[in-house]
Amino acid sequence: MIPEPPPPLPELPDLPVLLAALLRQIPRGSVSTYGTLAASLGDRAAARWVGTYALHHEHSPACCCHRVVRADGSPGGFIAGSPEEKLALLAEEGVPTFSGRAFPAAGWFDAFNLADREPPLAALRRWQNEIAARVVLEPLAQLPRTVLGLDVSYAPAEFEDRAARGVAAAVLVEVATGRTLRTVLVEQPVRFPYITSYLAFRELPLLLAATEAVRAEGEEPEMLLVDGSGILHPRRGGIAALTGVLAGIPTVGLTKKLICGRVEEAEHAGGLRLIHHEGDLLGAALRPPSGTARDHYVSPGHRIDVPTAAAVVSRLYHGRRLPEPIHQADRLSRRRARELNRGI
Repeated sequence: MIPEPPPPLPELPDLPVLLAALLRQIPRGSVSTYGTLAASLGDRAAARWVGTYALHHEHSPACCCHRVVRADGSPGGFIAGSPEEKLALLAEEGVPTFSGRAFPAAGWFDAFNLADREPPLAALRRWQNEIAARVVLEPLAQLPRTVLGLDVSYAPAEFEDRAARGVAAAVLVEVATGRTLRTVLVEQPVRFPYITSYLAFRELPLLLAATEAVRAEGEEPEMLLVDGSGILHPRRGGIAALTGVLAGIPTVGLTKKLICGRVEEAEHAGGLRLIHHEGDLLGAALRPPSGTARDHYVSPGHRIDVPTAAAVVSRLYHGRRLPEPIHQADRLSRRRARELNRGI
């Protein structure tokens, strides 16, 4: 039986527009919190982004952003002035303040309405879980001769600039020699913000476009190596896993930070230091041969297993701190992003 194709990448919500609409719902004399707004968007983990948005959005005298404070009542930052000025505005609207904090008499405002639509982050998380459930873990019949490295950089570096662009670099490298065989750059506007554990929705469109651009030039990648997590992810659906399922190519993720799981210090067969999380084998820790003391964390994305993923990546260190495909993709995307920042 031919498996059903995975659902396509969903239409990404315009979170700044949705958040601005929620802010306008906070009535005079009421106060809400960054966490409550984030929960209304579908995940309290977005509270940090809500706070960042409040400090960088397009502000006007009619804006209600001063009605959002921290959970302990402290004001947080204020785009139009000092924290004290923020509290003064709340006091003028009838919100009691004391010792540098707001104490809303009617309690915290949480009656936000998204016009009966599903909270956008909850919808994205549901799609992510559906794709993660399609990940196949299996050893490769043979190790690849070539690997396509994928990485993304951004320009300009300003917060949520609607003209901001993402640059995805795809670099095809020969495993045995580290020789670069082909490079491709793809540039696209980026409107989805950086939110912890939702990186895939910021970068996935770029990674898929870069992979398809390589295919359009007549190359069919044997394996993808993505700068990001595979199944070594709290929802087992990191960006490398999603990329692999949607592209239909064996894929491995590599990160420099361990976002979940525990590294077993005892080495297993083949010298692997395995990573388990909640009873599942999700990846392996590799120590680059370049002499650095920092581990890299490798995990399957799709159509590969942990030992095979580690075996392939360990062959890609050609005197560099990073595996050659990621080193070259990172270097290429950063260089182009710098050019865009200079208006080239």
